[in-house]
Amino acid sequence: MGNNPIHVSTINDEVYERLRRWITSGTLTPGTKISIRALADVFEVSTMPVREALRRLEADGLVVFHRRSLTVTLLSEDQVGQVFQIRLRLEQLAAEWAIEQVTDIDIADLEEILAKMDRPTIDVEEWRQLNQDFHLRFYDCARSPHLLELIRNVWDKVEPYMAIYSSSVDDFREAHRQHEQILYWIRSRDLSALLIETSEHLTYTARTVIAAIQAHSSAN
Repeated sequence: MGNNPIHVSTINDEVYERLRRWITSGTLTPGTKISIRALADVFEVSTMPVREALRRLEADGLVVFHRRSLTVTLLSEDQVGQVFQIRLRLEQLAAEWAIEQVTDIDIADLEEILAKMDRPTIDVEEWRQLNQDFHLRFYDCARSPHLLELIRNVWDKVEPYMAIYSSSVDDFREAHRQHEQILYWIRSRDLSALLIETSEHLTYTARTVIAAIQAHSSAN
């Protein structure tokens, strides 16, 4: 038998990745409805790769796939709160494993990320990306790709709402103070204090996100 590799078309993957970015970045906001034909026209492809991408996104919980259209998943306030509770359990486990293995090099990377986040001229999109980088850089120290994948999947479900949050707050000073406190406990290798700080941070974030959702809904 021949040893020629099978080359699979990347069109489906490209459509999937682009739609996923639009949803998690808030470009397509929760509750948005759009036709499959319109998406196909935007991407200049047939409807087939769009449909395939939508099936994958529906499996991810990011869209509701109708026959000729899609709706970006709209979570209720209670559901957003539940997602943050799931985040908390997973991230506390990641913190427990990570703090045992974190090095001075890891901490230096975290300090560098926080320094970039503290720039007064930072825009919302960059702050959101650095926010992810800060948390995931530490959780990567847990050396558990499976746990990190679960955390990323949960983050994707809440990221559209983080876009609403980050666009609605006046500044990120309180979030930055909390991040600095988290880093302090990481440097100290104090797991008990870190778990408490992580819980307070995610509770604050969830409360702020839900308030932003309420304000956004009232405005519309």
